[in-house]
Amino acid sequence: MSKSIGKGTIVLIVSGLICKLLGAFFRLPLTSILGIEGIGVFQMVMSVYSFVLVLTSGGVATALSKFVSQARARGDFAKIKSLIRAAIFYSLLFSVLGGGVLFLLAKPIALLQGAAGGRLAYELMILLIPLGGVIAALRGVFQGYENMTPTAISQILEQVFKFALGLGLSFVLGKRGAEAGVFGAFLGIAIGEVAAIIFLAISMKMKTSFPVAGEKSERGIFLKAVVPLSLGAAVLPFVSAVDSFVVSARLAVAGFAPQVATALFGLQTGVVGAILNFPLIISTSISVAMLPAVSYMEAQLSAESEKAIAKALKIMWFVLLPIVFGLCCICRPLYQLVYPSLDLAMLDYAVNLTYFGAASVVISALMQFFVALLQAKGKFGYCMASYVLGGVLKIACAYVLCALPSINIYGVVIGNIALSGTVCIMALIKNKRKISVEFFDLALPLLASTAMTMCIALFTSKIVLSPIMQIVCSVIIGGVLYAFLTYPILAEFISQMWHKLKAKSGGTNQTQ
Repeated sequence: MSKSIGKGTIVLIVSGLICKLLGAFFRLPLTSILGIEGIGVFQMVMSVYSFVLVLTSGGVATALSKFVSQARARGDFAKIKSLIRAAIFYSLLFSVLGGGVLFLLAKPIALLQGAAGGRLAYELMILLIPLGGVIAALRGVFQGYENMTPTAISQILEQVFKFALGLGLSFVLGKRGAEAGVFGAFLGIAIGEVAAIIFLAISMKMKTSFPVAGEKSERGIFLKAVVPLSLGAAVLPFVSAVDSFVVSARLAVAGFAPQVATALFGLQTGVVGAILNFPLIISTSISVAMLPAVSYMEAQLSAESEKAIAKALKIMWFVLLPIVFGLCCICRPLYQLVYPSLDLAMLDYAVNLTYFGAASVVISALMQFFVALLQAKGKFGYCMASYVLGGVLKIACAYVLCALPSINIYGVVIGNIALSGTVCIMALIKNKRKISVEFFDLALPLLASTAMTMCIALFTSKIVLSPIMQIVCSVIIGGVLYAFLTYPILAEFISQMWHKLKAKSGGTNQTQ
C-alpha cells in the first residue's frame, strides 16, 4: 500500500509541476495584457471564485476518496455506486446554488471589492461553479481507487485550455476594455473545465471494473462528511476572499494610494503567491495520495499504516525544504526574468514577501499532511473547527497589521503563518497516532538547506551574472551541494528503491 502512495504522489507531483508552470506562464502575459491593476481585479475575482467553488464542492472529492477506499477494503462494493450518485447529487445541488448567487449579485460584489471590472466574470460563475463541482465528484471516484492518473491528466487539460484559450480570449476581448479582458480569461478556464469533464467521463466509461450493484442511498452518510469537509476547506479561500475586500482598504489607511494598494494586493497574491505555491505541490500531492491509502489500511486494521505515514513525512520534508530555500535564493533574478515590468520598488516588495512567505509555506505543508491524517480517521468536524479558528486569526492579522505603515502588505503573510500554524498545532494535538521519524531525518535536510542558501548567497554576491545565468548557476550549485550534504538520507532512499526493483525483477523471473 505504501507503493500506491509513492506512485500516486509522483503522478500528482509531475502533473502539479506542469500545471503550476502553465499557471505561472499564464499570469506573465496576462499581466501584460490586463496591466498590474487588471491582474489585481483578476485575482480579486479568482479569490471569490475559489472560495465558492471549495464551499460548494471542496469536500466532495475527499469524502468520496475516503469512503470508496474504505468500501474496497471491506469488500462492500455494493456501496460504491450509491456513493458516486450521492457525490454527483450534492456537487450539482450546492454548486448550482453557489453559481446562481454569484450571477445574481455580480455587480454589487464587484463594486464592494472596488473592482467594477469583475462584473462579467462573476456572471460567468453560473457556469463555472457547477462545472467544477462535477469535476470534483469524478476525481474523487478515481482517487478512492488510488488511481491518481485521471486526476493528473484532467488537471493538465484544464491548464492547457486555460493557457491557450484564456490568454487568447483575454487578448481579443481585452481590446474592448479591462472588464472584457478579465471575462475572457475566465471563459478560457470554463472551456478547460469542460474538456476535463469530457476526459474524466470517458475514463469512467472505460473503467469497467467499477461495480454497478447496490441501490441503497448513501446520501445521508455522505452529507454528514461532505458538509464539514467543504466548510473546513472553504476557510482558506474564504479568508483570501475577505483579503480581497479588506487588504486594499486597510493599505489605504496605512497611507497607500488606491492604485498602489490594489497593485500590492495583486503582487502578493498573483506574483509572489504563484511562485511560493510551487513547493506546496509536494505536500498537496502526498496528502491526496495518502488519504485513500491510509483509509484503506486502517479499514483493514493493518499495522503498515504507521510505517507508510512516517515514510511519506520524511520524503515530503526532504524534498520540500531545498525547494523553499532555493526559491528564496533565486527569487530576485526570477522576478526580474518573469516579470520585467516590475519597477524597483515593487521588485523589492516581491523579494521581501518571498522571504517572509517561505516560513508560511513550510508550516502550510505540515498542516496539509497532518490534516490529511485526521481526515483519514474521519475527524471532519475537528478539522473544520481548526480551520475556522485559524481563519479568524488570519483575518484579524490582515485587518490590524495591514493598516500599520511599518507592516502594510506583510500583514497578509503574518496572517498566513497564524492560520497554518494554528491548524497544524491543533492537528498535532488531536492526532494520537505514533509517527516514528528520527531527529536525524528532520535535522539534516534543514541544516543542508541552510548551508546551501549561504553558499548560493556568497556566490551571487561575488559574481555578476544575467538573471537567467544566475538562476541556472544557483540551481546547479544548490542541487549538487544539497545532494552531497544529505547523502546519508539520499543513499538510503536509493538503496530502498534498488532493493524494490531487484525484488520485483526477481519475482518476475520466478513467475516466468
